[in-house]
Amino acid sequence: MHGNGWVWPMGAMMIGWLLLVLLVITAGWAAISYNRRPAPQGQDSARQILAERYARGEIGTEEYHRRLDALR
Repeated sequence: MHGNGWVWPMGAMMIGWLLLVLLVITAGWAAISYNRRPAPQGQDSARQILAERYARGEIGTEEYHRRLDALR
């Protein structure tokens, strides 16, 4: 009448597998999304600070270009 007792365990096992698959898909999506984040603004601000120091005359042209190349 109730499938000889195998219906509930089979259904629970299928739900468990479904949850596991959803967990793996979510983890993969999160990893891909994390890698697609825009680059931090730190390097842009470093270039801006360098340009400001050059404009104020704190560093020379040669040093400015050397440091700018190092940031690339």
